[in-house]
Amino acid sequence: MSRAIASARRAPDGFLVISAAISVFVAALIIYPLGWVIFDVLFADWRFDSAPFVALSQESGLGALLLNTIIAIGAASAVALVIGSTFAWLSERTDVGMPFLGKMLPVIPLLIPPIAGAIGWVLLAAPRAGFLNSWLSSLASLVGFGQVGPLLNIFSWPGLIFVYVIYLTPHVYLSVAAGLRNLDPSLEEAARMSGARPLTILRDVTLPAVAPAVVSGGVLALITGFALFSVPVIVGGQGGIEVLSVRIVHSMIASYPPKTGVALLLGMAIVVLIGSSWMLQRAILRAGRFATIGGRGMRSAKVKLGAWRWPARIVMTSYLLISSVLPLAALAIVSVQPFWTANISFQHLTFKHYAALFSSNSFASTGLRNSVLLGVAGATLGMLIAAVISFYIARNRGSRLAGLIDAATKLPAAVSHLVIGIAFISAFAGAPFHLHGTLAILLMAYLVLYIPQASLTASAALAQVGKELVEASLIAGASTASTFMRVTLPLMMSGLTAGWTMLFVLTAGDITASAMLAGNRNPVAGFVILDLWTNGSFPPLAAFAMILTALLSTVVIVTMAWTWRRL
Repeated sequence: MSRAIASARRAPDGFLVISAAISVFVAALIIYPLGWVIFDVLFADWRFDSAPFVALSQESGLGALLLNTIIAIGAASAVALVIGSTFAWLSERTDVGMPFLGKMLPVIPLLIPPIAGAIGWVLLAAPRAGFLNSWLSSLASLVGFGQVGPLLNIFSWPGLIFVYVIYLTPHVYLSVAAGLRNLDPSLEEAARMSGARPLTILRDVTLPAVAPAVVSGGVLALITGFALFSVPVIVGGQGGIEVLSVRIVHSMIASYPPKTGVALLLGMAIVVLIGSSWMLQRAILRAGRFATIGGRGMRSAKVKLGAWRWPARIVMTSYLLISSVLPLAALAIVSVQPFWTANISFQHLTFKHYAALFSSNSFASTGLRNSVLLGVAGATLGMLIAAVISFYIARNRGSRLAGLIDAATKLPAAVSHLVIGIAFISAFAGAPFHLHGTLAILLMAYLVLYIPQASLTASAALAQVGKELVEASLIAGASTASTFMRVTLPLMMSGLTAGWTMLFVLTAGDITASAMLAGNRNPVAGFVILDLWTNGSFPPLAAFAMILTALLSTVVIVTMAWTWRRL
């Protein structure tokens, strides 16, 4: 049998050749723009050019810019680490109940594009016209405190960190919850049998055991925070708090000519910060031994919260209210107002903004159509390419080419989305490609940005397909292409569907790359939202954000339901 398999592998295989070609093309699509922008900016005319460094030195407030970035994202990541880890422990290790809602609560904010959530909280807590400030002021007058000034100000350091926390917490939760599910419960059971109290077990046994997952969640929160552009531009911009991501995008789209060199060097600062986070993670993980994955039959007894059960439920439900329900409610109210005002007049509510968005020639409807088109195309191509690459790497494990391709597909995860956006502008916007503002450059950029997530999902799905099934198909005389299409791909479908859903949401709701690569000829959702925000068109902006959120949520719910039915 082994000889037959070895002979099949030695024979020329058209599918593996095509797979190798696709893999090399994707790797080139990742490496070429990054190499080109570095060479074009720093080595003009084949000589080292110090002009970008001179231009960077002339930028104002660089020290404050870097400090703002570290404070905002560092503080938000720390708070998100505490909240996400606590919710993961409550859901996976206690009798808090709410089995479905408890597991979905922390990730629900991922269904709402960050820019929509940020705008929702602006509508709620803006000092002058925020709904919460108006309602709290009315309540204070009602109970005899008289007129009080705005109690909340979203355009502040606490406001900026608060909105960051909402969108960083789900990443921590997903990492820590997975670690707790895989944790061997024997240590916890031994501590419990020895009479240790639940909090003592949590502090001395559970948390040290899942330290890798906690650290990974914290690093993922940092990386996500550095890449976020929508939150600081919406919340921080009005409060005079500028961070690196905002300065980078403005250097590319608000300056003429674009300050590509300055943007690239600032982007490299983010790469250094991300690299430092990875190094810190590796150092912590090397410092000790942690959890082991137990067998399938091993389950941990749920910690009984007793009197704390209902307070825990209230806290988790309040998180849903704060992170999702309130901002969506604010968007819904403003979307049917003639203009944004804290005084709601029911007789003046109108759906004209929705009607205008759905008109065939509207800028917003074109952007929404383009985002859906790019989301479907990007998610489908991304997952298909990732499945082919994963299959090729698995069939050629140990070869140098497979190793290089595997490393290349993971490279965008270590590089800021902003740097990749700059690289695509430099490499493809001008001659000889002239792709600036086209859907083609957006599709290529989305594929590169999210190929790490796609490849990780595809690799996990492929790992669940037994090798013996593939080998049996090959021994039976089926070609590699037939084996992939008729055996491997169908068995990977549930995992690939989950990956497709994730890629669709990320692509259709993207704003970081869209802000730099989209144009008036081919707008996308993120570009439209930024344009409406800049023009102060709040009711149309709220209506557009509601439609986008409803669309993404529907796709997620439908694909999740389809996946569950197949299980």
